[in-house]
Amino acid sequence: MHVAFFSDQHPATLGGLQVSVGLQRDFLEARGHTGTVCSPDSKRRPSPQYSRPHDVLLRSISTGQQSMHLAGKIVDRETDAGFSKRPPVDIVHVQADIWGAWNGYRFALRHGLPLVHTMHTNIEPGLPAVVPFPRTAFQLLYWAQRRYLRAGPVHDIAAYVRAFAQLADAVIVPSAHFARRLADYGIDRDIRVIPTGVDDRQIDAARPAVRLPRERPVLVWPGRISKEKRLDETIRAFALSKVDADLHVYGAGPKLRRCMSLSESLGVADRVSYHGTVSHGAMLAAIRQADLVIQSSLGFETQGLTVYEAVSLGTPVLVRDQDVARDLPPAWRFAVADASIESFAAGLRRIPEMLSSGEFGGLGPPPTQFRQSKLTAQILEIYETLLAQAGRPASAPRPIARRATAPRLIARRLIARR
Repeated sequence: MHVAFFSDQHPATLGGLQVSVGLQRDFLEARGHTGTVCSPDSKRRPSPQYSRPHDVLLRSISTGQQSMHLAGKIVDRETDAGFSKRPPVDIVHVQADIWGAWNGYRFALRHGLPLVHTMHTNIEPGLPAVVPFPRTAFQLLYWAQRRYLRAGPVHDIAAYVRAFAQLADAVIVPSAHFARRLADYGIDRDIRVIPTGVDDRQIDAARPAVRLPRERPVLVWPGRISKEKRLDETIRAFALSKVDADLHVYGAGPKLRRCMSLSESLGVADRVSYHGTVSHGAMLAAIRQADLVIQSSLGFETQGLTVYEAVSLGTPVLVRDQDVARDLPPAWRFAVADASIESFAAGLRRIPEMLSSGEFGGLGPPPTQFRQSKLTAQILEIYETLLAQAGRPASAPRPIARRATAPRLIARRLIARR
């Protein structure tokens, strides 16, 4: 089976989505399948392990750490030229929410291929967190959705997301709480919850490490140091709690200097260590050594990849977002009472007591539900079901027209004109 993944970002750049696509491809290839990623090109490629020389890379515009392209007939021709050098595609899996999604849908509709869409991003709070003029950005998104997918009236984020869901053959989301949000947007179809997986190989490599002795608990905060991740609030709560522990921060981002200055001004700089950007393997080793991993964002995450990794390694977690907490095994997570800094501090204050009492110890073997091997098996079942419904075996020598519904046939013809 040949799966064409469409992504908003180059697979060798940093980000949870890129890791998700990379792991899915790795584990599909381990089962004998083929995966090709179509994405914007990028000059920055800090994670080359997730890219392949045969990926279809489209001419793009770089904006800071991001790359982007638009859609339309020129991009269609460039995409088709790239895939013409690869084996026939059996199924399209869109792992994107903006330009990668437009391009993937157009490709699938143009060639009569089944399409699966994993919706990763909570765009409503996510876009304002990363762009300077969010109102303008939203209006551009809606215009592009109308133009590139001929989606009809799209004037809000609910209609934007519904336009994708109405054309997809299957919709996947990484968490139950994100599925509920899509239902609130008016998507009334079946939505499969399949989390972003953790790499079995790296978990198995890091898990046997014995935690080194330490004078006081080690707390680890991993992630991008940006406004929406709320490291500054972690530092405030850590100072307010006066907890006898050390906080280790892994990551970089636009708020790094501000958070370092905040540690100094609050008098906790001697107990807050900044390690910068490290390899994924080094990050997992740090998480394994930690007594506790902290996730401090609120209402932003569609899933909790770092906390999935933590519990899979046998390290308990403290989370502020109740929705993320509900997606975790109860024995391995502690959720603070509410969104206030005071409640966050109260939760941190309890950590030494919980660790010493065994409340976060003796929890049994780490959960295995987030391992990519298990999740890939679920995704393959979806692929195989769609191919069977389309009346075509995997890796047919030539694409066979699928039994499209009337709206889908109309959409294909309309999009082809653009």
